[in-house]
Amino acid sequence: MKKKIKSAVISIFVIAVLLLSILIGVKNGTLDKLTKEMPTLATSQEETEKTTVNVKNDSTESKPYEGIEIAGYGEEFDVKLHILTSGKYDENDRSTYNIFHVRVNDCKVSRQCDFDINRIDYGLENKKASMDSNNNFISDYYYAAVELEITKDVDDNETSGVYDNIFQTVWYIESLKDDGTHPPIKNAGTVGSDAEANQMGKTYFSFEKGETKKLILYCIFTDEEVENDTIALSFHDRTSPYIGPLAIIHEPGGKHEKIN
Repeated sequence: MKKKIKSAVISIFVIAVLLLSILIGVKNGTLDKLTKEMPTLATSQEETEKTTVNVKNDSTESKPYEGIEIAGYGEEFDVKLHILTSGKYDENDRSTYNIFHVRVNDCKVSRQCDFDINRIDYGLENKKASMDSNNNFISDYYYAAVELEITKDVDDNETSGVYDNIFQTVWYIESLKDDGTHPPIKNAGTVGSDAEANQMGKTYFSFEKGETKKLILYCIFTDEEVENDTIALSFHDRTSPYIGPLAIIHEPGGKHEKIN
């Protein structure tokens, strides 16, 4: 019986001490301060968790166009041509390829056909409804005249192959997307050039070592592409393991935009 009374007294004493602590806390404002800080602590923890997630996402997201060089408007870039007689293309073996230094000098976008229409090899037959009698586009499409400045590297390999001294102008036109993809533009295409006619045909340009020439590529774009797409020439020769650069030729509203 005495043990039960003693236990009860101890319990009452503990409860009294707790109540006294609470009263002192209320009087000093400590409890109120702690209560007010609790949401802040919870918010800080939530923000910390969000930050952790963001850091994780940033570290795992692939960068746009990873592994592919992007040349801005007017920037010089290199195009490597595999020497067919040298065996397998090897990025680390200079004897397996020659180099062309290229720059996009200009890109004029216009509905007007202010060039020799015979420079257009193909791509107009299904667009006649959008053209007037002078081959100007009335709607739907634009011409693009892309001027390239090309120099064959002075230290290129001496070869007997005709193809080793030419710059091929049959390239692909692609759209640079924000998600890092660069799909080909189906309605666009390089449709001709002002390359000199020679034994290889007018889609090729022959060079001596160290020689510089200018070449105009003619393309056709839809209204939607001109208004919305960042357009680039792809210098990836599909017959070679070499992955060439993407050279920007048009950006909507860009400082280089020239539309008539």
